[in-house]
Amino acid sequence: MVVLNNTADSSILVVDDRKEILRVMSDLLGREGFSVRTARNGLDALNRMKSDHQISLVLLDLCMPVMDGWEFLRRKKTDPDIAETPVVVISAIPPASLEGVETVLTKPIDLERLMETVRHYV
Repeated sequence: MVVLNNTADSSILVVDDRKEILRVMSDLLGREGFSVRTARNGLDALNRMKSDHQISLVLLDLCMPVMDGWEFLRRKKTDPDIAETPVVVISAIPPASLEGVETVLTKPIDLERLMETVRHYV
């Protein structure tokens, strides 16, 4: 398990295909003092992680168009530059097991548990 410190040069990447989820998560995390980046699918998230080396945690939905969360996880673990970045899955579908995932939070999200989890990793 990788635990990173919250520094001025670290960001949380929220990955979800729903604009309203991205907006709410960005607002919530921003109010708590975190820098937030967003991506609308797994492919966007991979590209963002490769170009933005400040990402210290990924909050990942599983069901998305273009590239879903499962494929994102498979590709992320094969890239040594981003493989160690912790991932927290946030999904309405409780996965039995996901390799490379530190925590799974189910939707609807418990905001207190979300913040505890984020603070643990960032």
